[in-house]
Amino acid sequence: MVANRGKKLWLNHVLLLLAALASICLATAFFSETRFTVKAFEFTAALVPFQRGETVIVFPPFGKLRAATHWGPFLLKVTLNTVDLEMLSSSLQEIPDLPSFWQTEIREQLLYFFIRQALISFFCGAALLLIINLRSRRPWSQIIREALKAGLLTMLLLVLLLGATVLYPYQVNSFANPRFEGALAAAPWIVDLGEQLLGTVTTLAEQLEVVAVNLEEISNRLEQLRPPPESGQIRVLHISDIHNNPAAFDLIEKVAEIFQIDLIIDTGDLTDYGSNLETEVAARLASLPQPYLFLPGNHDTRQSIELLRREGAVIIGTEPVAIGGLRIAGLPDPAASNSTAEVAPRSTLREEASRAMELLSKEESPDIFAVHNPLMAEPFRGELPLILSGHTHKAVLNFDEESGSILINAGTTGAAGLRGLLAPRENPYSMVVLYFNTASGKRPWLSCADLIVIEQLQDSFTLQRYYNHLPERPATGTISLKEDLED
Repeated sequence: MVANRGKKLWLNHVLLLLAALASICLATAFFSETRFTVKAFEFTAALVPFQRGETVIVFPPFGKLRAATHWGPFLLKVTLNTVDLEMLSSSLQEIPDLPSFWQTEIREQLLYFFIRQALISFFCGAALLLIINLRSRRPWSQIIREALKAGLLTMLLLVLLLGATVLYPYQVNSFANPRFEGALAAAPWIVDLGEQLLGTVTTLAEQLEVVAVNLEEISNRLEQLRPPPESGQIRVLHISDIHNNPAAFDLIEKVAEIFQIDLIIDTGDLTDYGSNLETEVAARLASLPQPYLFLPGNHDTRQSIELLRREGAVIIGTEPVAIGGLRIAGLPDPAASNSTAEVAPRSTLREEASRAMELLSKEESPDIFAVHNPLMAEPFRGELPLILSGHTHKAVLNFDEESGSILINAGTTGAAGLRGLLAPRENPYSMVVLYFNTASGKRPWLSCADLIVIEQLQDSFTLQRYYNHLPERPATGTISLKEDLED
């Protein structure tokens, strides 16, 4: 009798231990995902049981960063969800010692994460044993006591496991030698580049403030010397290849205000990888008071394009749209339809352009035609009055007298993005202000263009005005700026 009772007690203890271990697996595998915020960053953290003792940081869609920070059997997975750039800029100015801040913040968030996980494991352990004993004929008071014991044992085991494997030996310094996966594997320099970017954000902001003031003064002087026509004038800001550079957004906003811009045309590569995370950051352009027209480049994707559309951007296609008295059409880069950043072969670019030319010949030709890659502009030379492009990161204004067409490349308004920091002298910020004369009875005509080039990390810039001496195109009907923008 005593032996049977001892055997039964031993089996209950084994069952309790097995239930606790199963509950730990259940709690970590299905209920460990937690959202938390550190300054401008929003993360999701989760535990993966029966894995190597690593911390994996996921940067969708760029790849993963792995570091051996602790012992097994849990892997800590952290996914970056969003970044608030405005808060990031202010946070950088408020934090004097960034490495110490991150070490402290990581430890605090880990502690909160593990306390939460311990409580979840308690409920999982109690619930699991309660379910196991539902058909038992024992009194409910005894079943509940057993369930509470299981919950406490589960929580105790999890705390011991996490404390002895993750919390206590957690080595933040392991991130000094991480392993990269995905797109990051081809670019491990992004860590050093990130440190450069964090160190230069404040400098760039101060520089652009100075440049904005000087640009306004130079612009006023140019208009005094030889002003553009004022009657029926439309001002268009041509930007391109921002490549998710946050400094470009403030610059564009300032230039749009100073030059009294009526609408903005972007010829692509707003992002680097076309991810929703990047596009959500870049979508602030669509919230500017001026209409924002976007032509997809090879770094943009269907998802990012659709997100911009929902934010209010006008996506440029072969069917012309009338805005501000201007007929605007364009040809998206072929890579934007297949979500790859690879540049299409020259033959493919020419074929796409030729097919688009056939479509445009059936309609009234647009006043502005946009492409991303300048190679796609060649079939339209001599057929269309003005062709805008980007892609090369080199600004070019070509008033081609032989063909009668004007070809303008805005260069890179984002200074080639993060990669541009590696060669700042080769990648200045650039954009073009286009002045159109829309006097009654005449087709909108580009009277002049201002090329704005700002050197990185220097208080220097150039503003060059190019006047159009090509003959005007035949007159056609126009739409007034006020009426169209109100519609």
